Amino acid sequence: MNARVRISSRSAMPRWVRRSALGLGLVVSGLVALITLGAIVPAVPVLGYYATTWVGPRPLWYVVFGLVIAVGAVVAWKRGKRRTAVWTTATSAVTAIGAATVLITQLLYAHAQNVPLSADDVLAVDQPTAPPDHVINFDRVEGRTLRAGLWTPRAEDSQGDKPIVVWIHGGGFATGSRYQRAGDYRWLANHGYPVLSIDYRLTPPPRWKDASDDVVCAMSRLARLARPYGVDTSRTVLVGGSAGGSLALNVGYGLETGHIASSCTARLPAPPVAVAGFYPAADLKGTWQDNGLLGYGREITEGYTGGTPAQYPERYAYASAVNRVRPGLMPSLLVTGASDHLIRESRVRGLADRLRQAHDDVRFNAIPYSDHAFDDTYHSIAGAVGRNLLLRFLNGTASRA
Repeated sequence: MNARVRISSRSAMPRWVRRSALGLGLVVSGLVALITLGAIVPAVPVLGYYATTWVGPRPLWYVVFGLVIAVGAVVAWKRGKRRTAVWTTATSAVTAIGAATVLITQLLYAHAQNVPLSADDVLAVDQPTAPPDHVINFDRVEGRTLRAGLWTPRAEDSQGDKPIVVWIHGGGFATGSRYQRAGDYRWLANHGYPVLSIDYRLTPPPRWKDASDDVVCAMSRLARLARPYGVDTSRTVLVGGSAGGSLALNVGYGLETGHIASSCTARLPAPPVAVAGFYPAADLKGTWQDNGLLGYGREITEGYTGGTPAQYPERYAYASAVNRVRPGLMPSLLVTGASDHLIRESRVRGLADRLRQAHDDVRFNAIPYSDHAFDDTYHSIAGAVGRNLLLRFLNGTASRA
């Protein structure tokens, strides 16, 4: 006769393994709760930045984490493990309630802005791949070929009277790629807006003038670059994020006043019909003073200009769109994260206020619980809000200009 032997998993697992697993679980639950708390209170140094960067794009994940920890708390209470139960109950409450606060606030903001959200936007899945339809050389300078990627509307999404969007990538003036927001470029093209995303010279050495000159060069050669592919280049909109947002605004306002130059031609192109800056470094002196992200603010501004505001005040002034504000500028869209740790929300709001004082047309939005480059995660609530705000701006302003 065969005897049935019952061996519990509890007795089969060595005691030290169980204790190690429990300890690791308690540490992880504490870290998750701490990160969530940092997203709710973004002013906390260091923690606030990483917390808003991690929780802001994917709050639903952290709600789920909180619920999983809560299940562990229930088990601990049933087994009489009081200390473990108290700890996991506290950490689960902080995580679930904190993340739910971020999630609900962002959902309400999207609803208030009439932004449609997909399940992918709430679940925060990976960014889609969207290679350009064409890659074009537009200049050769200092032994390097500058290129542009062109995303064109499909036949059923024809351009019509829509302007071409010239997109300038970010990266602290030192890094970045013309493919940086490829998902957004394809999305805009699918809505009828051709997108040309361009290279420009990066630091080092200092590029406080060279970078904007390269943008103007690309604009001056738009007809040669894009018309062979059936794109109407008679009207443009400059768009960029971070360093690219700084260049979009600076070049746009500079072309309106004529106080800008091109790296490849003496004749300046027509000003864009509108500009859009996402979390733009539009006040370089202010960015240097704020010195966000543990010194990164000064690192990028000094690398771009060659020194401090005291050493090169004219360079900081030339490269800062905030100094080019005057009446009669084209419409501007400014979008930033309310918890931006690099380009403070107050700096972007200050530019919007200055534009309003000059009686210029400006739209300003600060997306809650979102940090710098919040749209790095294409499928996120903030990412969806950002691109829909841009599309609405293009439809309502640029297409009628």
